[in-house]
Amino acid sequence: EEKISFQKEEINRDFEEAEAVLKEKIMIGICSTPSVEHISRQEIEQERRETERLKIRFEESGSVGEELIKEYKEIKERDEFLSKELQDLKKTAETLKDLIGQLGEKLAEEFKNGITLINGEFQKFFELMFDGGNAELKISKSSETFNDEQQKEETGIEIQVNLPRKKIRSLDMLSGGERVLTSMALLFAVSQVNPPPFLVLDETDAALDEANSRKYAKMLENLSERTQLIVVTHNRETMKSAKVLYGVTANTDGISRLLSVKLGEAEELVASR
Repeated sequence: EEKISFQKEEINRDFEEAEAVLKEKIMIGICSTPSVEHISRQEIEQERRETERLKIRFEESGSVGEELIKEYKEIKERDEFLSKELQDLKKTAETLKDLIGQLGEKLAEEFKNGITLINGEFQKFFELMFDGGNAELKISKSSETFNDEQQKEETGIEIQVNLPRKKIRSLDMLSGGERVLTSMALLFAVSQVNPPPFLVLDETDAALDEANSRKYAKMLENLSERTQLIVVTHNRETMKSAKVLYGVTANTDGISRLLSVKLGEAEELVASR
């Protein structure tokens, strides 16, 4: 646009200059009213050269102007195309924002429903472990302000427990065994809501006494109805609840051997003798 404007000004100046020259010649002709005989060939040739010079300048100006106009049209079309693309991108961005908002609301709702379902099972397993009491998961939020317009919220989970005959509501105040039982109650609660195909438990009963080990074994039996369990343990009560035992033993030759025993078949064999 600046090039075209500059070129237009130059063309206008050429026209003004040509107009001034022509007017001057006309006025001279009117005032002097020379006859053809008084006009020399030199003056005619000079006028012809001046006319040719102006004609060439006009032609050059017009040619450059056409190229600039063509370039301007191409750039304008490109600008209109990109503007349309930009509008489409803005609409797509707005659509994605709406979709993200809808998904966020749906996930938040499903998350709350999941916590509610887990809490129901958590309470059952907790009562089984401690012969009473209460336990639940609560959603906690912490906000961090970056500036006047941005604020970040982080969602977390708090475990609140209330043991029978004890005024304890924090996990930090529980003993090692009580923490294990609470953790196992929560793990089994999650497994009941969304059962995994298999579950590996490695020495999770190491801190349990004999009474709690029996409760733990009972929970394993209930969970095994929906999930295949692989349990690494040295606890006899836990081993009793297993269907198949795998162990490693070494004879006097010092060579380790892998043994497997199906407890059901072993009990039938013992009973037959």
